Amino acid sequence: MHKKIAKHNIEKLACLLAATLLLTSCCTLVSAKTVKIRGTPGSIEAGSTMLLDGFNFPELIYRISDDLSYEWLNISFAKNGTINEGDASYTTKLYKKSPKREIMFMGSKYHSLDPDNADTLTKIFKSFGSDDKKIMSIGDVWELDQNYTLTVSGIDQDGEKATLELAKNSDVVEFTVIEAGNAFEYKIDIESTDDIILFTCKVDKVLRGTNSSIVVLKTVRHYSDTPFILETGDEFGDFKVTSITNDTIEMKNSKTISCSLDKTIDLLDDWIKLKVSSKGYWGYVYSEEILECPECPELVEVSSATESTVIDSTIQNTTASNISDDTGTNSTVAAILPVTSAATPSATSAVTTGTEQPAVLADAGGAGIAPHTLPAPCTASLFGLFAILALMMNISKNKK
Repeated sequence: MHKKIAKHNIEKLACLLAATLLLTSCCTLVSAKTVKIRGTPGSIEAGSTMLLDGFNFPELIYRISDDLSYEWLNISFAKNGTINEGDASYTTKLYKKSPKREIMFMGSKYHSLDPDNADTLTKIFKSFGSDDKKIMSIGDVWELDQNYTLTVSGIDQDGEKATLELAKNSDVVEFTVIEAGNAFEYKIDIESTDDIILFTCKVDKVLRGTNSSIVVLKTVRHYSDTPFILETGDEFGDFKVTSITNDTIEMKNSKTISCSLDKTIDLLDDWIKLKVSSKGYWGYVYSEEILECPECPELVEVSSATESTVIDSTIQNTTASNISDDTGTNSTVAAILPVTSAATPSATSAVTTGTEQPAVLADAGGAGIAPHTLPAPCTASLFGLFAILALMMNISKNKK
C-alpha cells in the first residue's frame, strides 16, 4: 500500500517537474534581442554579382498590389571580396505617387515634398490606407507626433459641420469649420517650396446624436515639419548620392570596398551590412531591427536560420501522436501546444498602413528569417502544459 502511494506521489512530482521545465523554457524565449533580416546568400568571388530587391531581401520595399520592387541593391565583385568604386549601387523609387509621393530611403519611409525633384524628404508619421478611419467625439484630443494635437471642438446643431483645431505645443496653428466630404489641411512654406501640406484628413462623416456626437476622419496623412534636403555628392558610409530625379534617388560606392573571410562590413552606414563566410567567398547582406510587443514584458528572440537549420512553420500546427502504455492501449494526444491569437509585434522603424512591406522570408531555402513569426505567448502555452499534466496523471492511473 505504501509503495503504491509512494509511486503515485513520485509520478505526480515528475509530472509537475516536467510542466515546470516546459514553462521555464517557454518563458526564457522572451528576451530583448536584435533580429537580422537577411537577403539571399550568394557568391562574392571575382566576376560574381549580387542583385537584391524586395523579392529576395525583405528590407527593401515590395508592394504586393503592384507585384513590383521599388528598391534595389546591386553589387559586382571585381576580385574575391572586392567591390571597385562605382560597382555597388543603391536605387530607390517613389512607390506611391501624387499626391502621397512616398519613397523609402535607407530603411525609413518618407514623403517627397517637391513634385519636380525627390530631393526634399520628410518623415511619414501617419498615412492611412483606404479602409482606415479615426472616430472622434466632441472634446477628444488626438495626440500626434512632434507635439501636434487634433481636437474636435464642436459640431453644429444640424450635424453637418465640425470644428477642427490643429495645435502644436498647445498653440493653435490651424482652425476651421468643415462639412462632411471636405478635406482639412495644414500647410507651411519650407525652403523654396510653398504650401507644403504637413497634415491633412478627410472629414468622412459628421453625426450628431442625442447623447453623443462624432466625427469620422479618413485619408489621414501627417508628415514631419523638419525635412532634410538631399544633394548630389552627399555621402552615407562608403556610398554617395549620384543622381536625383523627380521620382528616383541613386547612390554608388565612392571608394573600393574589401571584404575578408569571416568578417562583417558596413555597406550603407549602419543600415545594411555584408557578412562573409569563414569557409569561402560567399555571404549575405542583412539589416537589423528590434521587434516590439507592447503586451509582452520583454522582447521576443527570433533566431535566424543557418546552413544546418530550417525554419519550419508547421511547428505551430495542431499535431497528434500516439502514446502506448503498459496495458497495450493507445491514447491520442492532440494539440500539445495550442495556437492562439496573439498581438503581432511591429518593428520600430516608421510604419504606415498598407500592404507595401515585403515577404518576410528570403528566397534561399530557409537561409533567411521571418521577423514577424513569433511563438505563442507563455500564458497561452499554459493550457498545453496543463493538458500534458492531466494526460500523464491519467496514464499513471491506468497503470494501476
